[in-house]
Amino acid sequence: MMRSPVSISAPLGKSAGKLARSLASLALFAFVVLFASDARAAGVFKLKTTEVNEVSGAWHIYVTLELPKAPPIAHQSMKFLFTKTVAYERSLIDGHEGPVLNRQALQNQTPSVESLDVDFADPSGKIFKGTRFDFGLTRARGYEAGEYKVEVKTSDGATIGGTQNLTLKGDNEVVDRRAMTFNAKEKPIKKVDGYDAGAPAAKNAGDDAPASAGGNGEVQASGEAQPFIPKEGFEKTNEEEIKERPHGCGCSIPGSSESSPLSHLAWLAPLAGLGLVAARRRRA
Repeated sequence: MMRSPVSISAPLGKSAGKLARSLASLALFAFVVLFASDARAAGVFKLKTTEVNEVSGAWHIYVTLELPKAPPIAHQSMKFLFTKTVAYERSLIDGHEGPVLNRQALQNQTPSVESLDVDFADPSGKIFKGTRFDFGLTRARGYEAGEYKVEVKTSDGATIGGTQNLTLKGDNEVVDRRAMTFNAKEKPIKKVDGYDAGAPAAKNAGDDAPASAGGNGEVQASGEAQPFIPKEGFEKTNEEEIKERPHGCGCSIPGSSESSPLSHLAWLAPLAGLGLVAARRRRA
């Protein structure tokens, strides 16, 4: 009994068609992803090195930029956004003599913006779409040792290239995070006489005699201090003295002198005149 041959071209054709459709879908997806990526971040942005050492309180950054095409003018305004992602804290903790580095991850930090004018022309004046330049970040601008996320945008908000990670190396200020302990066995803090606690207290009679004035640099008081109110302040002035007459009846005659011997008989003149008048009337 003979069997007719079975054709296998049909199953192979169906598999090839499915494979072709899968490859086409994959290519279309890759094209869409690449196109969306180019639309979101056009051009190229690279850092020469992702780790920079601090020199005299500043970090020198070297950058390579490439635009999709040459700009119309040589100088373009670019914004560099530095977002801190990891903070480097140097702290003093219990059980360690020196500072300990503590890396703290940060989230939702406000970026620091550096606006720079980037030159895309050579010395002859010809404009190119790519350039290399450098700039500095200083602590005076608020930067410190740590890890940052760096982005570059044009003046109209378009992002150039992707995001770069940058580490600024250096020593930040030390933070004291040691716990306060009250241990009686430990020695107290040494105080410097004349600065922390003023002049030293007087010693008891059984203590050693104090050093001479020139031995420890202290000035010894001598003599008596002047009173707050001088002695002259308690003496009465001429205006405050009460003036009293040494003798007399308490009355005085204008124009007469108290030193004259007849001044005491001056009051008898009116009585003598009245007596003369009365005698004339009797005779009349």
